[in-house]
Amino acid sequence: MLKNSSRNANMELLRIISMIMVTTLHALAKSDLLPTFVFHVSINGWIAWVFEALSIGAVNIFMLISGYFLVNSEFKLKRLIELLVQTFLYSAIPFIVFLATGRLTAEERNIYSLLNNFLPIHMETYWFITAYVVVYMLSPVITKGLKAVTKKQLITAIICLLIYECFIKSILPFRLTTDTKGYGFLWYLIMFLIGAYFKLFGFKFIDKQYKGWILYFGGSVLVLLGTFTIGKIIAATDRLGGMQGLFTEYNHVFTLIAAVGIFAAFVHMKPMNEKLGKVICLLSPMALGVYLFQESLVLRFEWQKWFGLPGSLELATPIFVLRVMAAVLGMYALGTAIDFVRRMIFKLVYMPFDNRKKQVEK
Repeated sequence: MLKNSSRNANMELLRIISMIMVTTLHALAKSDLLPTFVFHVSINGWIAWVFEALSIGAVNIFMLISGYFLVNSEFKLKRLIELLVQTFLYSAIPFIVFLATGRLTAEERNIYSLLNNFLPIHMETYWFITAYVVVYMLSPVITKGLKAVTKKQLITAIICLLIYECFIKSILPFRLTTDTKGYGFLWYLIMFLIGAYFKLFGFKFIDKQYKGWILYFGGSVLVLLGTFTIGKIIAATDRLGGMQGLFTEYNHVFTLIAAVGIFAAFVHMKPMNEKLGKVICLLSPMALGVYLFQESLVLRFEWQKWFGLPGSLELATPIFVLRVMAAVLGMYALGTAIDFVRRMIFKLVYMPFDNRKKQVEK
């Protein structure tokens, strides 16, 4: 733990990495760069799927980090309000810009569109943020409960929830009515509990960094093999078409294994250099802004075009790989820069209130 910060720099580095992974997922899927294994897949297609498999645990990682940090943190109304305002701005401002510049179609200029852009939490414009907000509002109750139960009671609850939400869906060849594919509050809560368990008790079976890396790469390989296999089954039998994306869903057991693995690897990683840790801790709070920017309704299928990703599967392999990497890192850097400006503006707004608070305390 850094002396100048209550944050764990390794976890903050993982937060940054996981957001780069999220950006990779959005770059690939929303540029149509993930060909189905029902048909022949080119080398570039395979590379894209490797990137996808290595990145698919990213959302779960964010959830795990939330539980890891919040279990020993106090609920702060200021933080909740800031998150709500931040989400609103990232949703509303791009929409207003597109509206003012005439870039919205007639179908996009309606009441439903307005609701999605101006009430992003309630409309699940960003499903992840909606789930996080609910968990955060409940965090005082959840953390109190976590500290009141025994280790055995907590692990029993986690296992039962995983059986209900993860294990059963992962082995059945059909869809369950209750399966939300990990998009929602319940799956976020389960990941939160696992992250909190890590913080409170740790996991004996992954008590070394190398064990975490084995789980991460093993889970990623299983995601890739499972996706390939289901594609070939569909091609051979013309059945199970609705199960094609099963292995890349957030609440699939293989995705869970990959996420828990890399999370454990970073938990057990040696403390980094203090100067580097300071830089990481300065950059990591802007990771959420990267997500909010790239997933704004008017931008989520637009920014990939800025980097020439659509149709890039036909490029020479080295160029394709470089283009994907440049797009991901470029979008992450752009989102970070924008959120840095946003944070500076927020600080200017807070300044009079902070000064008044200091004067009252004196």
